Amino acid sequence: MTHPFEAPVDNILSMVDRLTLPYKSSFTVEASTGPQTVTTTHPPLLKQLREAVRSTTGSHAVGGGLASERNVIDSEALEQYEDVKAQIVCLFRENTDAKPFPDPSANLRQWFIQFSNDMRAGKASRDVVQKKYQTLYKIASAIEGRLNPPTIMEITSPCPRCNVAYAVDDKGAYRHAVLVESRIEVYKSLENTKATCVACKATWVHGRGMRQLRYEIDLAEGARESNVENVEQMFELSGTIIGAGVQPRPFGEEAPHENFIL
Repeated sequence: MTHPFEAPVDNILSMVDRLTLPYKSSFTVEASTGPQTVTTTHPPLLKQLREAVRSTTGSHAVGGGLASERNVIDSEALEQYEDVKAQIVCLFRENTDAKPFPDPSANLRQWFIQFSNDMRAGKASRDVVQKKYQTLYKIASAIEGRLNPPTIMEITSPCPRCNVAYAVDDKGAYRHAVLVESRIEVYKSLENTKATCVACKATWVHGRGMRQLRYEIDLAEGARESNVENVEQMFELSGTIIGAGVQPRPFGEEAPHENFIL
């Protein structure tokens, strides 16, 4: 997904679609004939979350069955689903006095129709559009976080921005300062990966961000000479976001994807 700090104005529709329509993801696998791209279609995120509320443990389509094998309610998923429904109803009511639909997907798409009209008419400022995008991004990220929890890894090197090696995370655990959240097992790429220093909050996102983190660590450890021009050519603006007082620089042309191991 596009990070909210990088989203152009018209990308707000992509978040609405991701939440309410089936979407596809592609990844590369090694076959006997060489690398092949595999595409998978996923249900809308709102539907996936609704289905996660009632998890089936051995139930069958016809009759009977033990009580322990019947549908079980996931209370945490239910709470999240109800919270998401409430947020979408709030959006819906910003533009109309009509009664909300029972289906949150219908509410969200109806809200977008009116909101997009307001954008075209110049009634919604860029800041408002950005805030709405961030709201939808957070909803989608939270759902994906429940459906596909990230793998948490620790970088043993100190943070290249603040030089702190160990710090206390938001759960009170004392650990290596730089933590990586990765869903590489699900998406088969680093495009949904994020690294964060729990000490200074510097953040690197996506594949290019991971390569920039590797570069900064090598540079901090004296393993590579500083070459600002090469850095600017290698990474896009999406490679790093504002953190620890460091501003992202305007990078050059897109670099090809490549395998990366921290």
